[in-house]
Amino acid sequence: MPGDHIADQIALQNAIRDYFSWDVADDLSSAQQMGQTLVGGYELDMGAYSRIGIVGAAVETMAVENSLAEILIVADGSLGAIEDISRVALLVSDADGGPHIQRAVENRIPIALHAHGDNVEEWKRFSATFSDNYPLILTHQTPGELEGMVNVGGFTDGDRAICLALACGAPPTSIELIGFKTDDVGKWSGVTDKAIKLEKLQWMEKIIQYLGYGEQIG
Repeated sequence: MPGDHIADQIALQNAIRDYFSWDVADDLSSAQQMGQTLVGGYELDMGAYSRIGIVGAAVETMAVENSLAEILIVADGSLGAIEDISRVALLVSDADGGPHIQRAVENRIPIALHAHGDNVEEWKRFSATFSDNYPLILTHQTPGELEGMVNVGGFTDGDRAICLALACGAPPTSIELIGFKTDDVGKWSGVTDKAIKLEKLQWMEKIIQYLGYGEQIG
């Protein structure tokens, strides 16, 4: 993703924090702990692909099977909808995707693991299952730079997956959204409060529209 877009994405993250009354100090603490605990730096080159599927929480298995995408980037628990896991190039997760994300670890699929203010216990529990030298991209949502971590923009796992694809060189025209909805909570979403999740999806929609893929939302 071009650098000037990152500044806009960080401004959106700040606006989201203000909207939900979250403290940036909590995001920073989680990110710093992750950076001290895990080693990131996995490099994923998406520039050679002409069709990249980004899989969201409202996906149906048939939609994935019918997609002509060469590879898939999967948002968290949406991995449960994927039968042919060999197509998955990256799992994007904040570690709340239940048992489905463990399939990624078992198959050593690269993971972009995200730190935010209230998921420290979750990412620590999930990362304890990683084998040595596990292929990781560590992401955060703070305004500053953190060694070994990146902030590519985004808010939910789904829209952050788009941001990651672009940051890894995906041609903008190559991206196909599969299973993205903003008016209902997807069945693969790790959600505990539906009302809050629907509010989060409205912010996801703003980000996706900013990135230029609003017409692909179901």
